[in-house]
Amino acid sequence: MSTTHVFIVNETSFPIHLEYLFAGTGARNVNSHIGLLADIKRVRAGDRVIFYLETRISSGTEGGFFGAFQVADINPLVIYDNGNPTYLEQELGKKLIYRVRLEPEEVYARGVVEYQALDDLPVFAKEILWSLIYRKLKGKRGCTPLTLEEADRLMDMIRRINNNQRLNYNNTDGFTYNSHNQEISLVPNGRRHYCGVTNLTPPIQNELIHLFEQRRAFEAHLQAYFTENAGLGVNASLDAITGSANQIIWLGNEVKCGVGMRSIDIFSILNLPRDVRQHRIIELKDENVKPDITKQIFKYVNWTRQYIQGAINANIQPIIVAPLFNRKFRADGTPTQRWQSILEAFNAFNAKNIAIPILYYEYTFQDDIITFNQFDY
Repeated sequence: MSTTHVFIVNETSFPIHLEYLFAGTGARNVNSHIGLLADIKRVRAGDRVIFYLETRISSGTEGGFFGAFQVADINPLVIYDNGNPTYLEQELGKKLIYRVRLEPEEVYARGVVEYQALDDLPVFAKEILWSLIYRKLKGKRGCTPLTLEEADRLMDMIRRINNNQRLNYNNTDGFTYNSHNQEISLVPNGRRHYCGVTNLTPPIQNELIHLFEQRRAFEAHLQAYFTENAGLGVNASLDAITGSANQIIWLGNEVKCGVGMRSIDIFSILNLPRDVRQHRIIELKDENVKPDITKQIFKYVNWTRQYIQGAINANIQPIIVAPLFNRKFRADGTPTQRWQSILEAFNAFNAKNIAIPILYYEYTFQDDIITFNQFDY
């Protein structure tokens, strides 16, 4: 299994994305954006990509969801384009600084219009595509992860509206968008090659360490470090938190849960031995942990139990990741008042038995390396 990502396009940019087989994100005229970088860094080779076509009311056409493509296994996976202009910027009508190249996976001509996917809501909340609704309400996010069940439901909608007849193409055929009949169409022997720059994204760890040393906020960079490296064997102490490559079947960041727009920093779903699934809710902090963090964890666990299929108290693993807490104990070995209050909060949460007991990790920076260590409380 893999994560499905929804990328936003418009009537001008959609044909270009199809013709050159790439997806991307950007924020007006800036050359960097840590939130967008964290989002696109979660993609892995083979992940599914669905395009969401936004249309203007004045155009008289309906937008919707089209797919599906997959992230091409080409190095570098994520491209950084800070050119002036960026590749195809004039044709796209926008600046996209972070990009991934694509391959066709299961491509259908017709898309599912927005009201069918979002506005014509089913009776049961579990069947609602909440990730897309939250993105629509909050906006400012060009690459949204769908949960496994959401992705399955959306793909089922796309298949049904196309009578399960996908486009029949070969490796030399290209794709484009026909705005007149509002369908993806084939261009026989017309596949174009992506010829833009293929620069690596700037090192996230370097900026993360710099911000830490300057005592500035760096939680967004920490999240980007997680999405960039989770499960890839780059940092064994990180993989102990997120799961390894052969365990992770889904990875998300800023996972929206609840109408209050709360977000789970990192969420991974693992397939453990004997096909046992584990749902890891990972809360990241750039300052010392506080007792009230368990209130956040409680809300995230409840949402997971209610919305994620198969999630129960025995397979939900909350994890807190925070900087090293230096003043845990007094000289006589007894807990300081602050650390005692944290322990009491952890233990009170665990006593509710709504999830596996909280795992607590602390991280340190040494010799330009970040290391995560589990603390057994």
